[in-house]
Amino acid sequence: MISKLRTAPVLLLLACIGLSAPAHAQATFERIKSRSQISVGYREDAAPFSYLDDQKKAIGYSIDFCAAVVAQLANRLDLKNLRINMVPIAIDRVMTFVRDGSVDLLCTGTSDTPERRALASFSKPIYFDGVGVMVRKKDGVHSLKQLDGKQVSFIKASTAGSALDAYRAKAAISWKAEPGLNADAAFSQLQLGWVQAYARDKVLLAMQLASLSDADQYLILPERLSTEAIAIAFRKDDGEMQALVDGVIAELAVSGKARALHDKWFVGPIPLYKQRKALGIPMSPELKASLETK
Repeated sequence: MISKLRTAPVLLLLACIGLSAPAHAQATFERIKSRSQISVGYREDAAPFSYLDDQKKAIGYSIDFCAAVVAQLANRLDLKNLRINMVPIAIDRVMTFVRDGSVDLLCTGTSDTPERRALASFSKPIYFDGVGVMVRKKDGVHSLKQLDGKQVSFIKASTAGSALDAYRAKAAISWKAEPGLNADAAFSQLQLGWVQAYARDKVLLAMQLASLSDADQYLILPERLSTEAIAIAFRKDDGEMQALVDGVIAELAVSGKARALHDKWFVGPIPLYKQRKALGIPMSPELKASLETK
């Protein structure tokens, strides 16, 4: 579907870069200009980073960052009527869409990992998260150590699988990782008692828990399996897009708008499943330090 995002102008002076961008990177901007259209990929179920509101409009923390990027790009290319093609992508195909050029920006809760950097480039971090673990309260699990010898579900194609493997090796804990096709499938394994825990990025886990009618029956353990940077992804080695996106993030940080966006989506109440719920998550020291780094 094609829609126009309402974005305020972003006042930003981009520094000139001395090195020429690769040919395909130049083609990205040229293609956008020739079509007067940019394709923005997102996930429909990754609140608060990207998801659909009651009107089926894409909203979220990452969407707001990308709206500022798109506004600056339109200004740079002198495109007063730039169309924004919002492309919903399944979790197991997000990197494929970036790699093959089906989307120009990926704006969701995407972790910046070495494996993914082989397929795409990433902006400065816009958030820091880590893989957490949800359990059923009735199972009496209160720490990761109690999962020794147990089964843990995770979403296939997410970073939770590698985080489970790495933590198991580091902590000498023996558990069996059971993949699920998506968030509903992975959670269902825990709900039915087929596994004793469910691993996912901690913020996304909190959002999924908030949507449950029986949320009081579950617990997110305090420990994290990993710490990961969340960033905007785009075509690999696209130097012009890298400079543009990082420049916008830096400007939002200097102006205070980056903190405002964080508090909007992680502290205050946000729309979720026809309700408004507040996560109450303060800005992490890692994110504060990253945003202050020029």
